[in-house]
Amino acid sequence: GAPLAPPPLRIVARFLDTVILGVINFLVALMVLGTDDSAGFNGFGGDAGFWTLYALSLIGVAIAFVWDATLTRLYGGTPMKLALGMCVVRADNGGQVEWRHAITRWAIPGAFSVIPLPFLSGLLGLVVVVVSLVYIFTKPLRQAVWDQVAKTLVVRPAR
Repeated sequence: GAPLAPPPLRIVARFLDTVILGVINFLVALMVLGTDDSAGFNGFGGDAGFWTLYALSLIGVAIAFVWDATLTRLYGGTPMKLALGMCVVRADNGGQVEWRHAITRWAIPGAFSVIPLPFLSGLLGLVVVVVSLVYIFTKPLRQAVWDQVAKTLVVRPAR
């Protein structure tokens, strides 16, 4: 019964969530790598080995999982979705999402992050995002790829 969230508002929320996650991941990387010359950010990646960087990316995936899937399951959306007056609901009955919905929504774009080939994971992720952008502007229910697979909607409930 609640109106669907407008695509530009969804994009702003995702952008802000991504910026915040980027800052969190950067701070975690600083703590893990330190700032000394042996594995620091002087020429980031030059001194740190592949497995160290891969481990950092897996930590980033775990943080993104908590931020996106866990908070969507517990509170109905990511912090920026909620701050902008949106929430994620089940498409079948408009009820609160369950774990399977929240994990599926997160896994569609998030799963590419664990592929240890940065170019391939980035390319696949980009394709999913571009297709999702087209979908939220053109599909009647404004469902991104992850919404369609998870059977969810993003709405703006009355306050």
